[in-house]
Amino acid sequence: MSDINIWLDRLEDILAARRGTVTRDGEQLHVRFGRSLTAAEANINPSALWPVLECAPQAEHERLMQGFASGVHNVLLEPKRSKAKDWTYEEAAGTLFPNVEVFTFRLGAEAAGGAPWTLDFEGDLIVAYFFELNIGRRVLTQAQFDQWPATASRVTAAARSMLYHRSRDASPKPVEGFDGVEVIHVGDEYDAIRSIVVVDLFFGDFKDSFRFTMPSQDALLYVKGNAPEQIAALRAATDVQFEAADYPLSRAVYTFERGQPILDSELNSTEGD
Repeated sequence: MSDINIWLDRLEDILAARRGTVTRDGEQLHVRFGRSLTAAEANINPSALWPVLECAPQAEHERLMQGFASGVHNVLLEPKRSKAKDWTYEEAAGTLFPNVEVFTFRLGAEAAGGAPWTLDFEGDLIVAYFFELNIGRRVLTQAQFDQWPATASRVTAAARSMLYHRSRDASPKPVEGFDGVEVIHVGDEYDAIRSIVVVDLFFGDFKDSFRFTMPSQDALLYVKGNAPEQIAALRAATDVQFEAADYPLSRAVYTFERGQPILDSELNSTEGD
């Protein structure tokens, strides 16, 4: 069996695990999400993903395919009759949320319906933007963003504000078995991206000396310092959650600079994501 057939089989399994209906047609996948008249579907050509997988270590293939599948899935979460594609910025602002994704999300979203508007996060992670609808969600596309008079900073500020208000009940908890490691886990798929609001959310309690990781969208792990024993515990907890995640994001260690998340270049100098 060729690599492409193996990868297609795995993509089919991943999308089915996300509750999609998937059928194979040659080297394409027909994917459907939703029910009855609101269901969205598309013919997916994953060929843009193959060069990425060919150049990546085998150990990276799963997260790269999961990122691609996330792009497909999120585009097809928008109900077929949705009018959100025509929303102005003013109509959309109160529904906008950011989320962190593996960069292959872009390829999956584009294959399913249109290039998303994204910003680089750190490493090979990106931030995508979503309208949370009454039913489903919509991925903000580059084409829709280009039609808005709003600047990028205005769009990101609106999404950040919505995330902040959604996060006000979040509270850190210790991670059992890993001394000094705490986790922010609401379980709504926005936990990792809460790294952009935690300094404001817990004003005075989160400092630039803290170190944190984002092993999956559902976990923001951190320690209150950068002592060797703290970093060792953080890495160990991160490895456990990264390996257990259906959609792993990164093992990288981050810090804060003036309240904004950045890669800790010293701690990541000899290790990849």
